[in-house]
Amino acid sequence: MDAAELAQQVMTVLTPIAPYLNTAGTAIATKFGEDIYQRGKQLYEAIHTRFAQQPDKKASKALQAFIDDPDLSGGIEIKLVRLLQTDPAFALILQHILQSGPQMTIDASDDAIVQKNTMRNTQEHGSQAISAHGKAQVTENEMNISYE
Repeated sequence: MDAAELAQQVMTVLTPIAPYLNTAGTAIATKFGEDIYQRGKQLYEAIHTRFAQQPDKKASKALQAFIDDPDLSGGIEIKLVRLLQTDPAFALILQHILQSGPQMTIDASDDAIVQKNTMRNTQEHGSQAISAHGKAQVTENEMNISYE
């Protein structure tokens, strides 16, 4: 996922709950659903922590202005895209927060052989992946996400 797409997904989750991040979240969470509120709160905390590491503090000030007025989301999204382009570790943190459901991964490297594995997820959402590096071989594997 590229930086612009990731930033857009983050802002889609964060913008509706931004005004409530400075208030008591437990009462507000029911308005959006606990899962959405918690995911938004995690995104905000991760972004706040990363922006605080910027030496000029402009990003932190812009984030606070966005929390006070969500109409200012465009400036945060631009700052987020720029940061995601230069900090892949931060991008992975945000991707992990955005993903919902079980995450099933097989990572094979060197001379590994990944063969005849079955991944099943009956929660209708989540992610499944098999990645191979080096001389690893991946054959006859099955991945299935469904509702049973």
